[in-house]
Amino acid sequence: MSLNPYDTPTERRRSLAETTRRQFLGFMGLFVSIATLVLGGFQTLKFMFPNATLEDPPQFKVREDPSTITVGNPLPITDKRVTVVRDNGGYYAVYLVCTHLGCTPNYISDVATNSGDPKNTDRAKKRGLRNADQQKADGWACPCHGSRYFIDSTNFYGPAPRPMDWVKVSKAPDGRLLVDRSVIVSHRDPADTTPPTWRFDYDKNAVVQLDASQLVNS
Repeated sequence: MSLNPYDTPTERRRSLAETTRRQFLGFMGLFVSIATLVLGGFQTLKFMFPNATLEDPPQFKVREDPSTITVGNPLPITDKRVTVVRDNGGYYAVYLVCTHLGCTPNYISDVATNSGDPKNTDRAKKRGLRNADQQKADGWACPCHGSRYFIDSTNFYGPAPRPMDWVKVSKAPDGRLLVDRSVIVSHRDPADTTPPTWRFDYDKNAVVQLDASQLVNS
């Protein structure tokens, strides 16, 4: 009786190892195929359902009618960190980011109280292009570290190093005001107390530059 050369213990172990290797390669091939299908399906779903961002868009429409924003009565939009202001030169929007550490200042009707210098009341009243009967010492006070700003966003008290910025205002097709926080229209460096001349003229639907001599710089 002849022996089967492939039925020796060595060959049986080799055959078992080969079978195990084929099974492993087959399993890996199946795993890669399934992973490719899952990843492809996930990417397809991402394409069909774009990612939504929770970040507030920089441009927004003011819900209130522009006529309700009168001289001496700004419209604070705190959740958007903007206050829309109107004076006799037109509209502008102050970006409510304190230049000290980025807190959100609050609009108050008497910003000069306890501000270190009694003359600040007169200075505050003269800020902006406003008639004598429209003037008041309004502005912004930062709740974090006490910085204060005139109505034209010029800093005058506390640790804030410079004025707050102004952002773009325009007219939407439906007549509402459109604020774009991504466009800075007035940026002033530290120690620059020059009042901004930028305004949006609603009736002309155009940006105007006021005569600097009309604005008080005190």
